[in-house]
Amino acid sequence: MTFDEVLASIDGKGHGILPEGWGQGRALFGGLVGAVLFDHLEKSVACGRPLRSFSLSFVAPAVAGPVVLSSEVFREGKSVMQAMVTARQEDQVVAAMLVSLGAARDSSVCVAAPTLPKMKTPEESLRFPNIKGVTPDFLNHFDMRYGQGQPPYSGSDDASFCGYMGFCEPPQTMTTAALIALVDTWPPSVLSMLRTPAPASSLTWTMDLLDDPATRPADTLWRYQVETDQCSEGYGQSRACIWDAQGKPMALSRQTFTVFA
Repeated sequence: MTFDEVLASIDGKGHGILPEGWGQGRALFGGLVGAVLFDHLEKSVACGRPLRSFSLSFVAPAVAGPVVLSSEVFREGKSVMQAMVTARQEDQVVAAMLVSLGAARDSSVCVAAPTLPKMKTPEESLRFPNIKGVTPDFLNHFDMRYGQGQPPYSGSDDASFCGYMGFCEPPQTMTTAALIALVDTWPPSVLSMLRTPAPASSLTWTMDLLDDPATRPADTLWRYQVETDQCSEGYGQSRACIWDAQGKPMALSRQTFTVFA
């Protein structure tokens, strides 16, 4: 199934089937889970306000098969709405997303977001290796390239990298849900320091939107840079920035991840 087909498979009541072919180990690719959650919330709440921030908890492994989504509005003010959407499989919550949506307002305060770092061009960059039976299935749907730094299990001394990300088959239109899926394509940053494969997964994920992704082309190769803050006792934290093709900052992302190595 394509990305658009996955989103369209969820009906208006939140019932649907999560697809095969988007796996990441024993679970479904977390970026797709986040995209499905937000897309349902956006369609069911339909407040017209842009997403400002979300916090997503991966409560249990989401797997291919039936899923039930439900949205709830906590409070709706003049500018801001707070809401939550959850995904359940076999009556168990597998993911929960708390969102803040807010209309733009006039302000005299302006602080610039991080600027785009220097990196190789997309043509010069190292494409993320896609090896059947070794790399996750979901990578078949994405075009990922390392502009600086190394891929997982390369024994690098540095847990930071930057690169490009896009869809192999772009959605019909660019959406916030599509950007959510793209940002989570990258593996936990510390995996580049390992020399052999090891299990790892996202525990929590927060992303703040700085602009509306829907104003960009669906075939955009987005820029991405991640820095690792720390990793110890099997848990690590990283922060990332995302820019569009023209170098305008679009989002800030932060993850807590687990690594079993």
